[in-house]
Amino acid sequence: MFVENSPENKSICMQYCGTCPSYIDCGSKLLFCSRGNLNGKIEMKGCKCGMCPVSIQHRLDGGYYCIHGNLDTLVD
Repeated sequence: MFVENSPENKSICMQYCGTCPSYIDCGSKLLFCSRGNLNGKIEMKGCKCGMCPVSIQHRLDGGYYCIHGNLDTLVD
């Protein structure tokens, strides 16, 4: 399901991506389930995507959106 790249969703996301063990200081880059993955190397140390209210509300499956992107970024 599509996730809107909104200020409200970014605020919610900051609480989860900002404290994720795999998340590195990426500046203002958040909401990977909406915007897609980062261009860079991220070490998989755990994922909080499944606990995020945005992910739950939109019934997203999977995780590590910062690495793998979302469904829209995975489908050509």
